[in-house]
Amino acid sequence: MNKRVALAFATVMSVLVILLVAMQFFPALERHPNVYPTPPPKGGLYLRFLNDSQRGGATRVFLVNAQLYCGVYNESFTRSGATGAYSVNKGDPCVLINGTIQNEYGRDYYLAITAEVKNSTGQKIGPILTVNSPQPGFAVAKVNSGSTASFDVQIKYAGKDVVDYELFVAFEPSDTPPP
Repeated sequence: MNKRVALAFATVMSVLVILLVAMQFFPALERHPNVYPTPPPKGGLYLRFLNDSQRGGATRVFLVNAQLYCGVYNESFTRSGATGAYSVNKGDPCVLINGTIQNEYGRDYYLAITAEVKNSTGQKIGPILTVNSPQPGFAVAKVNSGSTASFDVQIKYAGKDVVDYELFVAFEPSDTPPP
């Protein structure tokens, strides 16, 4: 019986040593407490205006789908507007929200899409600095009536702790692109 106990003890100790050695090469999630999952995709709803005073907040812009990613800017650019002047360098970290919207208005419009994005502490991150937008704060999509178009919202942000986002129409649809 003592030989069985000794053999079982030796086997358990060997397994523990192997696990301890393996943990050095495969770090456990507990060693990375600041790892956050990416928020789930969104879609299947009508976007609201960012400012509820605009016709009660309702729009006829349908969010087909949207997905948030962490990545980097593919090019350098500068933007200035009411919130200040900003510079982006190729390779700067960013949050990217890529999506598709449908224009259910009776005419073709330029639509300004904006977002409120929150990190793990509940703070809104920003500003939105998108390559195809003439100023900070939104992305522009030209969408024909009854058709869909894609959009990309980019936010200069180095953190990987984004936990939620909500998309909005920044201002009234327009026949001409924003200034």
